Amino acid sequence: MDELRIHKRNGTGGLNMRGKLFIVGIGPNGQHNMTFSAYSAIDRADYVVGYNRYIERISAFVPEDKLVSTGMLKEIDRVREAIRLASEGNCVALISSGDAGVYGMATLAIEMAEDLDIEIIPGVTAASSAASILGAPIALDFAVLSLSDLLVPFEKIRTRAFHFAKSGVTVCLYNPVSTKRKRQFDEVLELFKTYRGNFYIGVVKYAFMKEQESHFFKLSEAPENWKEDLNMMSIVFFCDENCREKDGKLFTPRGYRI
Repeated sequence: MDELRIHKRNGTGGLNMRGKLFIVGIGPNGQHNMTFSAYSAIDRADYVVGYNRYIERISAFVPEDKLVSTGMLKEIDRVREAIRLASEGNCVALISSGDAGVYGMATLAIEMAEDLDIEIIPGVTAASSAASILGAPIALDFAVLSLSDLLVPFEKIRTRAFHFAKSGVTVCLYNPVSTKRKRQFDEVLELFKTYRGNFYIGVVKYAFMKEQESHFFKLSEAPENWKEDLNMMSIVFFCDENCREKDGKLFTPRGYRI
């Protein structure tokens, strides 16, 4: 199993019982935005398994001999190793950024595991963490859509974007572009231009990290070349038709009479 790095523990390790697999969402940037339940599961675990960049985010408070990491696009290897360790009687925390059930590792672990005690620990997903930086653009109905076509054909993504554009609700776009994938974002933007006209766009990059950037604008006032700064760490909001701006914050009114 290439790129797998596991630090062996001294002693027998594990638990004298059937293993436990926690699937843990660690939020947008590790320890600073984790829930207490996530901390507790990681602290309880004999091993913590995750993508190497996510492992780095929690390494400050997790002993090195508990850490198991894999590289990008090694999700199946990662889950297989977590299941193997848990099947040997260990308590294992398999981590994802954000929420493990939202474009995370939870579904793959459930699919692959057999006769294993699994508990999902929710985390703060990118939609809500990035939205909080802009204000409250998802305070009413909203949709979440990933533009990554690694696992979902783009035609299916485009169909979903079409219906979301017509719905009028705020749409939060994960994975808007990559180094090799630019056209898809442009196509989705054109759909929203067609069916929504002028609307607020919010962009958050590296939410809650030291490199954090955020801004928003009406489509008609979009900065020149604004799309060139997008990357896989960007979250883009195509906002609700009724979204407003006040004192530097975006918000979608819920309809209260005030």
